[in-house]
Amino acid sequence: MSIAPKLPAGPLVLHPFGPRHLTETYVCWLNDPNVVRFSEQRHRQHSMDSCRAFVSSFSSGPNLLWAIETSDDGQHIGNITATIDLHNKIADIGIMIGPAHARGKGYGRHAWAAALNHLCARDDLRKVTGGCLAANTAMVQVMRACGMSEDGFRPDHFLVEGHPTSILYFSKPGKWAIAPV
Repeated sequence: MSIAPKLPAGPLVLHPFGPRHLTETYVCWLNDPNVVRFSEQRHRQHSMDSCRAFVSSFSSGPNLLWAIETSDDGQHIGNITATIDLHNKIADIGIMIGPAHARGKGYGRHAWAAALNHLCARDDLRKVTGGCLAANTAMVQVMRACGMSEDGFRPDHFLVEGHPTSILYFSKPGKWAIAPV
């Protein structure tokens, strides 16, 4: 079982996701069309049971789940995941910022950078990846600002509000990939 380490992230702290984070507010984020507009989660209806099952999926294996909290008052404002493929030495990051008041303040960049830097420093990973829909310009900016490079794309892969939208992939080499041989 991998437990996500506590990580400082500027005005935030990434905490291992725990029972105190599994709330009706969290479930509501996943059912809010504004929060999941650019996520495939928009096609699902979430409940406390479905979220509990998702969280419990992190209790075994190498994957990591963090709750994003403000460092001044400990408010839970989102989550960040790392899906780790140890066979290929790759981690893939995903993020969600829930409350509207927390969006557009740079919190996503701080949280993403903390998780990305942690993963890139691991001896067992050669590459860290992330992806988003091209229409999610804020996320594209976050990945670029954190030093990730475009790694590929699938043109017109998903439909967003009835319009074909490309998915963009980004990556950054991990410590294993740049270590001397």
